Amino acid sequence: METAFALPGAWYRGNLHGHTTESDGTLTPEAYVAAYRRLGYDFVAATDHWRVTDLAAYAAPDLAWVPGVEVDGRDAAGSVYHVLALGVQEVPPRAAAADLPGLVRAVRELGGLPFAAHPYWSGQTGAELAAVPGLAGLEVFNGTCEVRWGKGVARVQWDEALAAGARLLGLATDDAHHRVEVGDDLGLGWVWVRARENHAPALLEALASGAFYASTGPALYDFEVAPRGPGDRPVARVRCSPCRAVRFLCERALGGTVRAPEGRLLTEAEFPLHPAARLVRVECVDARGRVAWSQPLWTG
Repeated sequence: METAFALPGAWYRGNLHGHTTESDGTLTPEAYVAAYRRLGYDFVAATDHWRVTDLAAYAAPDLAWVPGVEVDGRDAAGSVYHVLALGVQEVPPRAAAADLPGLVRAVRELGGLPFAAHPYWSGQTGAELAAVPGLAGLEVFNGTCEVRWGKGVARVQWDEALAAGARLLGLATDDAHHRVEVGDDLGLGWVWVRARENHAPALLEALASGAFYASTGPALYDFEVAPRGPGDRPVARVRCSPCRAVRFLCERALGGTVRAPEGRLLTEAEFPLHPAARLVRVECVDARGRVAWSQPLWTG
């Protein structure tokens, strides 16, 4: 089973959700790009509300710009939803926001990748997300929602949707606004993308195929599922930067956790998969509690 770690190309780090003074952020587009340049990022998106903010003049040549916008709506039942539309050069029509499936469809029609933004904060369930055709994935980690409201980690919603059969991908983002009540909300969460080059079309192609992982700190070096030998049960294996625990997440209670011995850290771990497991993803947790999330691998 080929994964992102076996693909040709290089790894590029970037943030795909943030706001400037073009909507409700406090940094100008130029200052926003400069902040991510100082952090050493390879690419950045500014997803201002209902506005595609052009960063090209500030990003080139050392920082790639991925165009995008954040759109939102409220359906007849009162449910709130926000969508990151990555790769679009124009804003979807506001009429499309009457329901989440319509908004996702409008993003797809513009050639964009639609990701559900901060579903825990927005109050969406995994079942609701699993029922949306065309949804590319969700934010498993949203920095601002985590530090301000404690509702930035959507691992339960992700696992519910995956168990329901939805092949959703997981992002980690800042959702940076740089407001005084939040503080410095840049550099909280990011993605590492395996792409042919650090250029928006190649990055978006890789994102669409799932050739990336999400992190708030740890690095993933390899993740695979393969049997030890002919006729053996599949084993999930991961290599990572030093971590205190590696969680192997499958449906229901079919996964498990490998923990480092007291006073030590792990750089690799493996877990034999239950015959009933149809998928597995990993979460690597470092000594500071920071997490790296792989994309799910489907085993059956």
